[in-house]
Amino acid sequence: MTVPTTKAASDDAPLALIAQTESSAFGELYLRHTARVYRYIYIRVGQAQLADDLTAETFLAAFKSLAAYREHGAFAGWLLGIARNVVADHFRAHKPNLSLDALGDQPEDQPSPEESVGQRLEIESLRRALRHLTDEQAEVVRLRMFAELSTSETARLMGKSEAAIKMLLHRALRDLRQHLRLEESR
Repeated sequence: MTVPTTKAASDDAPLALIAQTESSAFGELYLRHTARVYRYIYIRVGQAQLADDLTAETFLAAFKSLAAYREHGAFAGWLLGIARNVVADHFRAHKPNLSLDALGDQPEDQPSPEESVGQRLEIESLRRALRHLTDEQAEVVRLRMFAELSTSETARLMGKSEAAIKMLLHRALRDLRQHLRLEESR
């Protein structure tokens, strides 16, 4: 699996250094990465409003920590590391209250009510299937598929080799497919 990279992503490190003194540069980083951070957080928490709040908290923490950013790896990886910590802090402070009724719409054009229900059911089905994976397998799926990090960025963030991440993702996707097939057959 390859995750597309853009020229904008390659320009993040210099922009992040500029953002340490110019807030408008941080605004550009926010625009570039808000969707991927939101997707990652949303798949973790399952609630649109909570994902919005935690995404905002992630960017606030990133803004406050810009002086600590060093060009060791991609800015997106650094940012997703902050998002992981924000979500972990949230779950430590609150017991998750996940229900299908609490799921909100993802920020995009308004789907029809039928599409919205279908999307909610698919997301809930995927979230249930992710719970059957090991913590590491679920995290590698979230980082690679939803946060769209590269293999090397995911490896750096999880403290593993790229080969280990590839194998972990391969096994996770295999197990995820099995769980989704089982759920469909019920």
